[in-house]
Amino acid sequence: MDYMSFSLLRVKPLPTPPPVPYGKRSEDDISLWAYTRPVRGRWVAGLLVALTAAVLAISIPQVLGWIIDSLLTNQPVASSVWLGGTLVFALGLAQAGLILLRRQLVVEPASTVENTMRVDLFDRLLRSPLSFHDRWPSGQLLTRAMSDLGTIRRWTAFGLIQLITTLVQVAVGTAYMARGSWQLALIFLMSLPLTVFFIWRFVRSFRTLTRASQEKTGDLATTVEQSVQGIRVLKALGRGEHALAGFEKGSSELKNLEIKRGRTMGMVQMQVGIISGLTLAIALLVGLNLVAEGTMSVGALSSYFATATILMAQVERSSMLLSMYLGAKVSMDRHRQVMVGGAGEQVELTLDADESEVEMLSTQLGGTSIEFDQVHFSYGESERPVLTGFSLKVHPGEIVALVGSTGSGKSTVLQLAAGLYAPTSGSLRIDELDARRVPLPQLRSRVAFAFEEPVLFSASVRQNVLLGASSDLTENEQNKLLERALDISAADFVAQLPQGVETVIGEEGMSLSGGQRQRLSLARAIAADPGVLLLDDPLSALDVSTEEQVITNFKNQLGGTTVLLTAHRPSTVALADRVVLLQEGKVAALGTHSQLLSRADYRNLMAPSTTRQGAEQ
Repeated sequence: MDYMSFSLLRVKPLPTPPPVPYGKRSEDDISLWAYTRPVRGRWVAGLLVALTAAVLAISIPQVLGWIIDSLLTNQPVASSVWLGGTLVFALGLAQAGLILLRRQLVVEPASTVENTMRVDLFDRLLRSPLSFHDRWPSGQLLTRAMSDLGTIRRWTAFGLIQLITTLVQVAVGTAYMARGSWQLALIFLMSLPLTVFFIWRFVRSFRTLTRASQEKTGDLATTVEQSVQGIRVLKALGRGEHALAGFEKGSSELKNLEIKRGRTMGMVQMQVGIISGLTLAIALLVGLNLVAEGTMSVGALSSYFATATILMAQVERSSMLLSMYLGAKVSMDRHRQVMVGGAGEQVELTLDADESEVEMLSTQLGGTSIEFDQVHFSYGESERPVLTGFSLKVHPGEIVALVGSTGSGKSTVLQLAAGLYAPTSGSLRIDELDARRVPLPQLRSRVAFAFEEPVLFSASVRQNVLLGASSDLTENEQNKLLERALDISAADFVAQLPQGVETVIGEEGMSLSGGQRQRLSLARAIAADPGVLLLDDPLSALDVSTEEQVITNFKNQLGGTTVLLTAHRPSTVALADRVVLLQEGKVAALGTHSQLLSRADYRNLMAPSTTRQGAEQ
């Protein structure tokens, strides 16, 4: 039977506190001390129980010494043996019960701390701008969210308590030994400085190796993830062996680091073990001489060696505890590195606003217009500017197409409109409101995005399409919305899937064709019922007839939605009310598709079919 089923050991589960919104926390909030605040009471109780168990453990040899002295008297009494044995059994039983209680008290608080940190980290990832994700490899974030936090949990639940109890045990045990013989106690104490010296040397080298090992683990996790995501590319290009060779190299480097860590730990354990053995050997020679002189009893000598053996084992284990501490410290530093972010980093925040202000914003965001005013933007301080004075006003319900050569800033304009990035300078207004004053959840509830490279989740078609829909809809309303979105996006292929809309598509939807994935991505954007629909060349993988069907559905059923899109096909651009030609990060020309055909640069951009069309006109 599981011990947790015993009512006497049953404790009230600890709730995971909600994450503190990133940007409203200080650096002091991102520390193990701060994270343990809600669970400190139970953790301290577990520590006190562990200390009591440690004192009981070091007290057992004292009882054994008393029993031995009783047996060596001229008239040994059997009752002394029975009394001592009973006392030893009682102490051992009490120690075992306290160890069980300690685990019950500290395991859940430590797991709660781990869970809180993981939730906070995920909250940070969701609230961070795309510039944050651009510079962080996903494998590094994965190891920080999983293995690093597991290391911190083990240190909190076991390592820290064991280190404290070891110190207390050494202090109490030394006092016991001094009571039996101050000379032997002094021998034990004289061995400690040399032991501490070797452990200090170990800490210096092990810290560097631990950091390097954890970083290399994150790099390998990134390599595995990228290889799995790009498995089709690797197979198609016949680069499997090359990818394997690269992974073997990284894996070999990690193996060598782990071997160095193991050797370093083994070396310090050997050094500490040699010191312990020499200490006990010297103590044996001195102790036997004291017994021969009659200044120390045999029981006291036996008690000394039993106590010293326990303490030596604890001291030897301190190197392992310190390695655990270093691992937890490095893990905490890596966690803080993600949570704190870089200097000057822009963070996506839900601004504080009173109810009247939120209501005003909701009302004003009813019919949606977008205005860019002298917007400049670059993806980093050292990066080349992408937008250089971009100005454009998109009226409510208007369809505007952005065209331009590669790198002209088309996709960047869409990402700024969605709030995925913030302008470096200039302003972006949503229905005459500065976008910086609109809470991001509210802004994005009015905006939907369909990317050229669709990102789908390993879930059903229904779950993917309704991802951005309101959670307040009834099942019947969800079904109607789903049907409408699939109809507009010409995703009739869904009906042919094994379970229809309940079919679970593979990771990233790779079980579907490129055109099918694009249509589901487009349906997801439509199902969000947005005021602004942002389309980043979402029809590039469709055949001509399907594209024509989607365009026709757009004109007939999305007349009230403001649409801002990028495209390369003339057939897609032709559906727009106005076309914006971007060059060098700014508007070079603005007009209808027919009007812009008079420009040679526009005709060349739309070539080859448009060139012939312009010549005929």
